[in-house]
Amino acid sequence: MTGARTPPTSARRQRGVATVMMALLVGTAAMASTFAVVQQVRTSQDQSMTVHAQTQAQMNAWAGAEMVRQYLQGLTNAQRATLLASVQASSANTTLSFSSDMGVSAVLLPASTSSNFLARVTGITAAANPKAKTTATLELNYAVATSTSALSSLSTAFKAGMGTTLGGTITIQTATASQGVFNVAGDLLSGGYSITGANTINATGTINLGSNSSFQVLNSNCDVVISGTTQSVTINARRHVCGSGTAKVTGVATANGSISMGAAGNGTLAAIGDTRFTDSCSASGFAGSATLAATCAAPTYGPGVDLGSGSGSATTVKSRQSVYVGSGTIGSLAAALDLVLKNWNPTVNGSVGGQVVRNGYNYQGTVTTGGASPSITPVQAVSIQADTPFNANDYRAYANYAFYVSGSDLKVDIKNVNGVGDGSYFIGTTGRASAMRYACSFSGDNCNLGNKTLDLCTNTTNTQCLSYSAGKWTLATDTTAGMLAGVAWFGGSLLASTGTYYNTFITSANITTGGTHTVYAPNYAGYSGKVGATTYAPSDICTTSAGTAIANYPSNFCNLATASFDPSASGGLGSYAYMAGSYSGASYAASNYVGGNVALGGASVNGYVLAGNAFSSGGVSTIRGYISSQGSGVAAAGQSSKNASLGANTTIDMRSLPATLAAGGAGGSSASAGSSSAGAAVVSILYSRYL
Repeated sequence: MTGARTPPTSARRQRGVATVMMALLVGTAAMASTFAVVQQVRTSQDQSMTVHAQTQAQMNAWAGAEMVRQYLQGLTNAQRATLLASVQASSANTTLSFSSDMGVSAVLLPASTSSNFLARVTGITAAANPKAKTTATLELNYAVATSTSALSSLSTAFKAGMGTTLGGTITIQTATASQGVFNVAGDLLSGGYSITGANTINATGTINLGSNSSFQVLNSNCDVVISGTTQSVTINARRHVCGSGTAKVTGVATANGSISMGAAGNGTLAAIGDTRFTDSCSASGFAGSATLAATCAAPTYGPGVDLGSGSGSATTVKSRQSVYVGSGTIGSLAAALDLVLKNWNPTVNGSVGGQVVRNGYNYQGTVTTGGASPSITPVQAVSIQADTPFNANDYRAYANYAFYVSGSDLKVDIKNVNGVGDGSYFIGTTGRASAMRYACSFSGDNCNLGNKTLDLCTNTTNTQCLSYSAGKWTLATDTTAGMLAGVAWFGGSLLASTGTYYNTFITSANITTGGTHTVYAPNYAGYSGKVGATTYAPSDICTTSAGTAIANYPSNFCNLATASFDPSASGGLGSYAYMAGSYSGASYAASNYVGGNVALGGASVNGYVLAGNAFSSGGVSTIRGYISSQGSGVAAAGQSSKNASLGANTTIDMRSLPATLAAGGAGGSSASAGSSSAGAAVVSILYSRYL
């Protein structure tokens, strides 16, 4: 029987080592697992600390953004201008000082402009601990809206800083003669139209009027051309006056150049015949100026007064040059040079400094020779004061509603609206079209899920009263539609379609109307649609005509406790129905001007209209107020040259404007938004982004 063998001593020793090694491996694995767990916990703690620190840094950055806004708003206009000059003159960023324990640093960038300060604000946490220190930086654009005193007060029917065309039927209805004035910095051209009620036209270029219209005064720095059955009581031209057909001047026509009239029945014609005054014809106009000037620039027979075509006649003729007559009548003649006969048997009485040139013709009456040259006072140049170019971006902070695009979201900033806190809100843009009528705390479909802060629409059966696409906002096409009353600012263009609105519409680009569109400027409607005993609107922005309070009225205009209305609210902008145009660059150059065109395709407008570039009217349009077309930009789409136009069937009615309209200042007020202190400014954050 064989017994079991005992392992040698070396083998037993190896088994012991293996056991120890196994224990070490197991221990190492356990330690590694423990270290991994510890590291994971530490990483999680660090991540949590980092997130917390980053969140705190962002909170500090936004707190700093508000501190910078308040700092800029707290400056006077003079202090702000001094700061701006210093910022722009510096090649480096300008540091604003804050206490070190605030966790904020801020700088102003040299690219800041008078209406927009650019800043970078950094929020800082754990500044003393290099390992824990965290920062968050915002880049911000602060819009500075100073007082609306930069807007010239309006008091005349139409003012244009550009050439203007007239067509169709134009009716001017006035309470006083001073209201019926057209001031045009450029040429005024017309053809085949009828215009009534325009008492005075002042133009720095040529005035050319046709058809069957009558005027009181025509003043031009170049030529005045009248045709058809047009007549005027007074004409003053820095160069020439020309009339054809049965057009005539019934009072006095004075020209520094020459006068040529073919019709009978003229009053007094006085021509200096001096070409030294033609410098004024260099005034900029639009295509057609040169042609018009050439038509009137060369008198048929020579400088002076030309009545030689047909039976042209006048009660009195005075000329520092010669006078030419056909078969008409001159009741009283005074000429420095000759009387030249161009046809048979005119009747002329008076004197000439030269002689009677018969050209084989005879005349009736008595003309003496050797007389003294008549005294004629030269026509002085028309001066039309240029307005400060309108920049919608300067007035965004005055709006009760400011609509704009932020990234992929449509948003609205709400201010001074009863029942709603001031702030920025979303307008739903996805999934449900009905969200386009609500201002919400959340964007997209969430707007319909119990987060509706405010219904922007009124009196509409549609699911929305506002839409947006490719830079253009559109008001609803529902005939009963409207939106909440107050000053509404839009970033982009606006199609003001069918409906009735109690708003001031301001856009950074263009405004076009269409359909059956009616708008009442807040200051036109007053507290309840009435001013005194006179009804101006069927409702108002404070209460209905029945006296029922409107829930979401603009609280800066309305004081329901005292049943009073403040027309100076929002800086007096409530006097305007439409205002359009803005600058994209720092300089006020036409190439930097965006939009500024207001085109009425048929509308009832109750309030003033300000087009930063070109105003135009078509369809059946009535404007109860004054119109300004500044001409700050370039030619509108479809135009070969820059000009304003009134056409189709347009009425400007100024007979009974409410006192609250003028009380708003029409730009004459200097009250700031939300404040009664004159000359103050409103500073708001136009946009922001993280760096």
